[in-house]
Amino acid sequence: MSADLTTLVIFACDAGMGSSAMGATLLRNKLKAAGIADVQVVNKAVADLASDAEFVISHVGLSDRARHMAPDAVHVSVENFMATPKYDEVVEALLAQRS
Repeated sequence: MSADLTTLVIFACDAGMGSSAMGATLLRNKLKAAGIADVQVVNKAVADLASDAEFVISHVGLSDRARHMAPDAVHVSVENFMATPKYDEVVEALLAQRS
């Protein structure tokens, strides 16, 4: 999982409000704790993903749609926006690319 100098992480869910907003908040907190201040984390509906998105986190049930909308992005699929070890992996990857 790597995207060179990612500055925007998008959480995508069906409506772009509930679960993705909570996941985005969790990742923001982890990034802050890791000292990463130059990455913006937003949430939006999967249907609103731009084709030039860099880094997308979506629920496994929406991953195919997210990949279709943003084919060149790095995609991370999670089963639960509120409890996943994937966020730690994302933080580690972002830290590694800044080293």
